[in-house]
Amino acid sequence: MLKCYKIFIIFFMFSFYVNSTNLPDKLLNIPINLISGESTSLSEYEGQKAVYIKFWATWCKPCRKEMPHFEHIKNEYGDSIEVIGINIGINDDIKAVEATIKEFGLTMPMAIDKSGDLAQAFRFIGTPYHLLFDRDLNLIHRGHKANESLDNKLALISQSKPVDLLDIDSLSENEPNLKIDLNDDKIHALFFTATWCDWYLKESRPQSSQNCISAQKNVNTLSLAYPDIIWNSIVSRLWTGNTDLKDYKKKYSINHSIAIDMSNSLFHQHSVKDLPTLLLIKNNKIILKVTNFSDSEKLNKLIGEQKA
Repeated sequence: MLKCYKIFIIFFMFSFYVNSTNLPDKLLNIPINLISGESTSLSEYEGQKAVYIKFWATWCKPCRKEMPHFEHIKNEYGDSIEVIGINIGINDDIKAVEATIKEFGLTMPMAIDKSGDLAQAFRFIGTPYHLLFDRDLNLIHRGHKANESLDNKLALISQSKPVDLLDIDSLSENEPNLKIDLNDDKIHALFFTATWCDWYLKESRPQSSQNCISAQKNVNTLSLAYPDIIWNSIVSRLWTGNTDLKDYKKKYSINHSIAIDMSNSLFHQHSVKDLPTLLLIKNNKIILKVTNFSDSEKLNKLIGEQKA
């Protein structure tokens, strides 16, 4: 009888442990493909280590400022906390990422979110983006600053001390999708950009900054030259609100439709990782993709060929 009781207790404790995380399977098992060629996932650390994930970009000023702190966390708590860096892959490439790793002497596993799947799954809304999960993989921190609150929680979970849990729904997308019917036998021009790419990237990515300016001006002209094409400017939700959109629209005297992709669904659906990007779509098929807007005559010719 005593033996059966012990077996029951062990089974009960095991059952409790298996169900201790409140993360859905999608987040637990989504692959994080590292630049080393290896792949990992949150599920690998359940019950073993806490996990600290940081989304960042090489051109993000606060991200760069926080890099010494990021490496300090890896050195200080690496035995008890798995530290993972995820470059967002927007206007970035492996060379820029590796240069930043070398510059700051970063030693944590690093990934580049080339598909945007990780950003969408973890509801990334702007860099830096810190996510902290306890040993049971419950969310305990979500924020944009390497501040005292984050440091306190890192110290506590490194010692397996309890920390208040956050509502997992904070990682669930609750913004409505932008709905555009692209299957109506008409040509649609979807211009993907950001309200900040013209000025924020001016110093760190001057060519990208100029490309953003040229692109918006060209799209304004093209939307008037080709009124039979349905033009929509789709603005990134990163660091952007309605006031930013209003100011941007006024700044460039935009007369065609423009909206923020608040759920990031269109950016993710069309795998847009370069800002700016222009897609011409007919019946849900991409017939033209443009990311370089330096030659307005060539761009006009390309658009005209699709209309012919």
